Amino acid sequence: MQTSRTRSWFVRLVAVALVVAPLTVVTGAQAAGASTGGGGGACKNDPGVSADTIKVGVIAPTSGPQAQSFGAAVDGIQARFDVANETGELGDRTVEVVVADDVGETARNLTAAQQLVEQDDVFGIVELSSAADGSAQYLNSQKIPVTGWHVGVAAWGKYKNMFGWRNTQPKDPAETFVTRQADLLKELGNEKVALVGTNIQASATFVDQIAESIEKTKGLEVVYSTTDVTPADREFTGIAQAIKDSGADALYTGMDLTQNAALNAALKQADSDVRTVILPGGYDDRVLGLDGMDGVLFGLEFKPFELEPPAFLEYKAAMEAADKHVAGQVPYNGWLSADAFVRGIEAAGVDCPKRAAFIKNLRKVKAYDANGAFQPVDFKDIFGRPFYCVYYVQVVNGAFEPQFDGEPFCTTRVIDHGKVKKLDPAVAAKG
Repeated sequence: MQTSRTRSWFVRLVAVALVVAPLTVVTGAQAAGASTGGGGGACKNDPGVSADTIKVGVIAPTSGPQAQSFGAAVDGIQARFDVANETGELGDRTVEVVVADDVGETARNLTAAQQLVEQDDVFGIVELSSAADGSAQYLNSQKIPVTGWHVGVAAWGKYKNMFGWRNTQPKDPAETFVTRQADLLKELGNEKVALVGTNIQASATFVDQIAESIEKTKGLEVVYSTTDVTPADREFTGIAQAIKDSGADALYTGMDLTQNAALNAALKQADSDVRTVILPGGYDDRVLGLDGMDGVLFGLEFKPFELEPPAFLEYKAAMEAADKHVAGQVPYNGWLSADAFVRGIEAAGVDCPKRAAFIKNLRKVKAYDANGAFQPVDFKDIFGRPFYCVYYVQVVNGAFEPQFDGEPFCTTRVIDHGKVKKLDPAVAAKG
């Protein structure tokens, strides 16, 4: 039986382009009881696994202020599982998805996880939420496999049941982090930096990291910084004026797409001296129509769409077949998170997948690249450490243009509990 690692991506692309079926499609053979998932009745199924389905939970803020940032991830997740169902990647079983909305709040995040595990009886979870810390300890105690997008949340580098699709986080991201952002600003010739984040812990930590790395970089200084913005804020006239008054020539933020667009527009209106704007999120073709976006840089953990890696072409075909928005960073992160989950089931054994085997065996996987989406990673090696390399694109004349010849920009410095450590460039270049 072929798996996603041996099956041609083009075969999967054609299959999903021809027909995208519901998540719980049951073949005639399955309906007749001809299949038991390859186990011949010998497999004692884990929760969420039956003869013909694997139930997977999804946690994301599909309502509330953060829905604009993360809600579309569900489309990418569903599209990837549709492909797995249509091509038989998981043998005789298809994936059934159950979505739980956490509104981007830690308390609701825990409630969503408990509902999925204790009421919906899911096998595992795909998660894209800045509130993931809320349920992390609980999911680890229940030994539930989780894949997803780390979005700066510490839990991804703390609990071994949690797998970022490319990388995790340090166990203590407030104390251990890279200087990549400062290195990039220096590379671009900036000197005075403004930092803006929200009062969400992951965002505030991100801003603090950049501030400290700038302090340890000769020729750079932070001239304005705030993390008092709420997720619902969309009015930035006051902050834009303060940034102008500071004399900043560069801006780095830890906010979502709509907030970044509003702030950037306010800076243009204020006629500030900011000439370099770097945003960690918002790589979406819909931003190209917004005022004042020309020249803005976006950091990506995957190869830019413009380079057309095989993973993106497969994703594009699936999303177009499902009539969903394609060129967006968030749904693609959902796709990659679901791809990692499919890989985890394969590592556990499609004939009789077990939660414990998923966690143990996926951690052993080396050279995972989600079909060419990013530099290959070793799930054991990346656990609990910062990642060193990021791809960048810039808005140029109304289009995204990959920077650094399409290669990732890598740092060679790490700040570990206040001390700067040099990295071997060859080691750093691995991601």
